[in-house]
Amino acid sequence: MKDINNFELPYDLEEAMDGQEFVEIHVGDVNLPTGKIIAADPFYTDEQPPFARTVVPDKYPVYIYMAETERKQHRVAYAKIKFRPEQATRWILALTEDLTSKELDELGNDEFYGFPVESGLACFIDEETSERLAQRIDEVQDADPEANYYDEVLGEEFRQYSGKNSFSRELGDWNDHHPDKDSDNNAIMFASGWGDGYYPAYWGLDADGDAVELVVDFLLNEFDAPEEDDEEGDDE
Repeated sequence: MKDINNFELPYDLEEAMDGQEFVEIHVGDVNLPTGKIIAADPFYTDEQPPFARTVVPDKYPVYIYMAETERKQHRVAYAKIKFRPEQATRWILALTEDLTSKELDELGNDEFYGFPVESGLACFIDEETSERLAQRIDEVQDADPEANYYDEVLGEEFRQYSGKNSFSRELGDWNDHHPDKDSDNNAIMFASGWGDGYYPAYWGLDADGDAVELVVDFLLNEFDAPEEDDEEGDDE
């Protein structure tokens, strides 16, 4: 039986990124008051368990890596939280705390556990902030059942935060969202590759096995581009 705290599924991020050109963009700093990180669709963070591995509570920089597509546009290929300045020397699959030893035993060689995206957006968020974000979404929809959080709140934030960047679409491809404006707790949000899907995250470790980064791979090279790129996100 595999122990979730010791289970390691190696992943060669350097090989995956080799030969490709990316634009690295610092899109904000995520506040992690508990050190328990959730990577999820921002509309469903309360349904996604945090990762089993935790980090020291603090604020950490978040970077995205934009890849140019055949249509001369850019899409988010990877998103990363950087915990320490050292370079990662190996990467392992990031597992959520709800997984059992039986589920790990049943994982095939070419399979992974990740998180689903249904809105074309993903985010990094602390477990504490996730609870408040879910409350805010409910508050907006309770006030007006016909409203949705993207149209009422996030859409304009995305446009203002990144819509004018030359590597972003006009609707904005990344955002620093605070469910409560007077709180440091936030979610760093970004477009998820080609859109909806199921995506893995990997811990980047140093020689001592300490986490220096957490990387989401949007599998941009695994799937073909949709026939037409959406000009607006799939909101909820």
